[in-house]
Amino acid sequence: MDGVFEKCRREGKVLVFGHRGYSQLYPENTMVSFDNCAKNPSVDGVELDVHLCKSGEVVVAHDFSLKRTAGMDREIEDFTWDELSRVDVGSFKGPSFSDARIPLLEDLLGTYGDRFIYDIELKVKAGKVNPELCRKTFEVIRRCGVEKSVLVSSFNPFALRRFGSVCGRSIPRADIFCHADDVPKALWNGAGHIVSRSSYLKPEYKQVSSSYLDKVHGMPVVCWTVNTVEDARRLVSLNEGPKGMRVYGLIGNDPCLLANAVNSEK
Repeated sequence: MDGVFEKCRREGKVLVFGHRGYSQLYPENTMVSFDNCAKNPSVDGVELDVHLCKSGEVVVAHDFSLKRTAGMDREIEDFTWDELSRVDVGSFKGPSFSDARIPLLEDLLGTYGDRFIYDIELKVKAGKVNPELCRKTFEVIRRCGVEKSVLVSSFNPFALRRFGSVCGRSIPRADIFCHADDVPKALWNGAGHIVSRSSYLKPEYKQVSSSYLDKVHGMPVVCWTVNTVEDARRLVSLNEGPKGMRVYGLIGNDPCLLANAVNSEK
């Protein structure tokens, strides 16, 4: 079992991740969002998304385009870093966040070091692999010295397999899945791990039950996106009993709410 999860198993600890940082209250995938996760010592990690921009830098953003967060109907891959660094991606959340900008992955990892466990999602479109994103993401991780604090995931099992080759399978990797129209039905239940050779699974929280966990034969599970106390407690309770630790992490928009729920179950 990978080091991050082995430690969780020994300590009986369920990890709490801020989804795109503290996206319930702050503009997603920005430093202010990550800053407000760092303020709570019970928040273990942050989930974030990465793209490769036109000039070759690895940048942190969720959507393929900036239409939703900046009102610009252009794809991130069509911007240079110089252009992206000046785009306001905070005002969509509220006028007080007009100074929020897209960060570089290197700036994020360099700022927080091993304060967080980082769940880095590779944003690669279906049918593509984007070997440069895989290679450069690993280079940034290694340059920042956070290899032992990183998990990498993707909806795209082919990109995930490439990343596994690039990192020598030294970093835990997960297929993300859910029942959604924009996800191929063949991947709805995590079958992509056969292609990706991933080491843990990231199902949508609604798919996770005791019977589901029995089917994955001990593979660590990290659930997304968990946004209520009730759902968090239900998922944590699945670790009770003789089968032991099976749900290793929860990802939510309000990580402080999740941390309170998880800690109250101890």
